[in-house]
Amino acid sequence: MAHHIHLVFSDPPDGVPEDEFDEWYDAHIQEILAVDGWRAATRYRLEGVVDAANTGGYRYLSLYELDCAPAEALANLEAASMGSADSYIDKKDADQGRLPLPEWFAGIRFGSWNCTQLGERITPDGTQA
Repeated sequence: MAHHIHLVFSDPPDGVPEDEFDEWYDAHIQEILAVDGWRAATRYRLEGVVDAANTGGYRYLSLYELDCAPAEALANLEAASMGSADSYIDKKDADQGRLPLPEWFAGIRFGSWNCTQLGERITPDGTQA
């Protein structure tokens, strides 16, 4: 079976302290990982090698490892009312959830990509693993 990952780039609204955004996002990841098909996640702060304006201007990346094809994982997320920012807001309005929705949530910019592994992992010595 091919290995699948899902990448989510994000950028909080201006004025949101980094530690506040990180605390909320780390808790939000736990909500996502509770959904079938979402195995693990790693967050990164992006530092531009290329001008950030030419790369979408995102400051954060979350890399999700999936247990199934991306379409299935995303369908599971949709069924859990977390398939889009709007459905997530509706979910929080309806049940208030365990994780409160921050007032600045609607201002977060998101971009996401599904990724399917094309071949084996290659190391500098040419070994495939």
